[in-house]
Amino acid sequence: MNTDLARRYVVFALGIFSISLGIGIITKASLGTSPITSIPYSLSMIFPLSLGEFTILFSFLLVTLQAIMLWKRLDRTEKINLLLEYVVSIFFGYLVDLSMWMFDWLNPEEYWLEIVCVLVGIVVLAFGVYLQVVANVVMVPGDGFAYALTIRSRKSYGKVRVASDTSMVVIAAVIGLIGLGTLGGVREGTVMCCLITGLLAKQYMKHFSKLTGFLVPGKDLESLAEGSSKDAS
Repeated sequence: MNTDLARRYVVFALGIFSISLGIGIITKASLGTSPITSIPYSLSMIFPLSLGEFTILFSFLLVTLQAIMLWKRLDRTEKINLLLEYVVSIFFGYLVDLSMWMFDWLNPEEYWLEIVCVLVGIVVLAFGVYLQVVANVVMVPGDGFAYALTIRSRKSYGKVRVASDTSMVVIAAVIGLIGLGTLGGVREGTVMCCLITGLLAKQYMKHFSKLTGFLVPGKDLESLAEGSSKDAS
C-alpha cells in the first residue's frame, strides 16, 4: 500500500469514528437518530442486541443487496471495494457501541438540552461525512446502497438518496409502532439530521480547504464540495 492510499484510509477511519461519535451524541439526546441508523435503533429498542450489533447486521444486508444489484457490472477493483464494505460494517458497528458507551453519562432531561445535543451531534456527524468524502476510498454501506440504486434506476444520486433515507425512516417507524407502540428511533432529531447534515458537510468542504489539502494533498476541492452535498449518514 502506497503512502497516499494509507493516508486516505487513516482519514477514512477518522471519518467513520467521527460519524459514530455524532450518532452516539444524537441518539443519547432521545430525539431519534440519523436516518441510516433509525432501523437498527428501532430494532435495538425491541430485541436484546445492541445498536452497534444491529448496525452491523443491517449494514451486511445493505452490502449484500449492492452485490445482488451490481456484481456482474463491477470490475475487479470495484468488487474488492464492495467486499471491503463488510469490514467497514463491522468496524463501524463496534465504533457505534463504543460511542454509546462513551456517552453513557449523557442524559439531558430538558427539551432544549436535547435539541442542543442533537445539533452538537450533527456537527460531529457532518465532520465525519466530510472526512469520508475527502478520503475517497471505500463507501460506507448506506452510501454504497444508494449508489447501487442510482445505477439500477438511472436517476440522480440526490433523488435516490432522499428516497432511500425516507424509506428507511418509514420502515423504522413501522418497526417501532409494531414492536413498541411508538415511532421507535424516529423523532424530530431524525428530521434535523436529514435537513442539516449534508448541508453542513458541504460547508466544511467549502471552508476547510487548508485542512483538506493537509489531509489529502492535491485533492480536487471543487469536485469534493459537490460530492459532500450528496452524502449524509
